Amino acid sequence: MAYERKIAKKRRILIILIIVCAAVFAVSAYMLIDYYMAAHRAESSFDALRPPEGADAEAPLADMDLYASRQAHYQELYKRNSDFIGWLRIFGTDVDYPVMQTVNERDYYLHRDFDGEQSDAGTLFASDISDIDKPSDVIIIFGHMMKSGAMFGGLKKYTDEAYMKVHRDVRFDTLNEERLYTIFLAFIESVNTDKPSEFRYYDASDFADEADFDKFMKQAKSKELYDTGETAAYGDEILALSTCEYTRADGRLVLLAKRVEPDNE
Repeated sequence: MAYERKIAKKRRILIILIIVCAAVFAVSAYMLIDYYMAAHRAESSFDALRPPEGADAEAPLADMDLYASRQAHYQELYKRNSDFIGWLRIFGTDVDYPVMQTVNERDYYLHRDFDGEQSDAGTLFASDISDIDKPSDVIIIFGHMMKSGAMFGGLKKYTDEAYMKVHRDVRFDTLNEERLYTIFLAFIESVNTDKPSEFRYYDASDFADEADFDKFMKQAKSKELYDTGETAAYGDEILALSTCEYTRADGRLVLLAKRVEPDNE
């Protein structure tokens, strides 16, 4: 009898473990499916916002009719939400999104969609200290590193130098013009550390002088993932793309790009 009770007890424990494991699996599967469904819904909502591109999508300013069409589209988006300040596209990648800005609450769109509704994917947004129109010496754009690859999820590929070399071209359309940039540096930094050595790139806006610019670039170079052989010069307009990075606590992956003139030949 004692042996049979032991066997029955082991069976009950096994059944309980199976039930618990099945429940954990079901909850995990549900959460994963819900995550990707939410990401799909978010991406679908951005599909409806994307500007007309046509055959010259990666040849900015080459087609003035296309340029005018895009600008008209942006004005309609601005009427829909005045927090809209422009559109960011990295050629050859899935980064193709509107950019928002709220000067009184930097992270407002961290978990909100274009219309301000709750969204885990959020919407790309510019730093509240970045002046888009002037523009600032440094414009910083933040976005989530989504597991689905949406938003800035694809930026993790820039840890590979070979990938960066063929995906360097960036177009940032504002409400008034199209701006072209080329990525020249990628770095990773831990933020909110209160350490003197922390590179507080997120506080950058306008440089006081050339020495201030040199200090910024020296810090960036000290954190870079690889040497591209290129840098920026004092007076260049810099675009910084910032997203989360998970190999370290409070990590951030940042790409620096400098503005270039379009080649319309």
